[in-house]
Amino acid sequence: MSKQKILTYLYFFLALADALGVVFSDIIHRKYTTFLPVPVLFILYLYSVKKVNWLYIFSLIFTFIGIIFFNIQSYFNIALIFYALGVCLYVVISLKTAEVIPVKNIGIATIPFLIVYLVPFILYSDAVQSEVFNYIIFYVFFVGLFFFISILVYVNKQNTANLWLFSSGIVFLFSTIIHGYNIFFEFLVPIRVGVVITFLFMHYAMYRYTVLKTV
Repeated sequence: MSKQKILTYLYFFLALADALGVVFSDIIHRKYTTFLPVPVLFILYLYSVKKVNWLYIFSLIFTFIGIIFFNIQSYFNIALIFYALGVCLYVVISLKTAEVIPVKNIGIATIPFLIVYLVPFILYSDAVQSEVFNYIIFYVFFVGLFFFISILVYVNKQNTANLWLFSSGIVFLFSTIIHGYNIFFEFLVPIRVGVVITFLFMHYAMYRYTVLKTV
């Protein structure tokens, strides 16, 4: 069995363990499992390509720093900044690897982007504290932009690599929405499990896209 397959299985095993840690917190300590998947994905990427994409490397680093701060009490704002930087680099990667996109396709993708970006204004404006809201808007802007670009790229050219990008954008959108509900409205264990799974799958899908575009 190749090292890539072993690391892929390990990544999803850790993702499952982290998700189960939400349900069985007495058995699985998430303070350990939460920090393991992204470094494994980092190593998997290094084994998967001969020439690394440094934008992708830094996006994983920023994401990992975001995870660290997210799990430290009262550092939620800083976590959002690093998460946003990681997603911003995903946007740059997508644009740099995409082909020329017709204006017509840009118009098609603009509507879902505006819908995504307006979600926090409509759903969260009354529930979120004012000092946190600006950071959330900053983060959600890049999530929406990433979703927007993933649609554009896939509509423009439908192939396996772009399907992975599109899947990453869709899943990231869903993950962000349910995560916001879970934090600011009502904590539900099934939703939290969904947040963990979608967050980690989104990053895996982006890994696949980056690798396929590198080969």
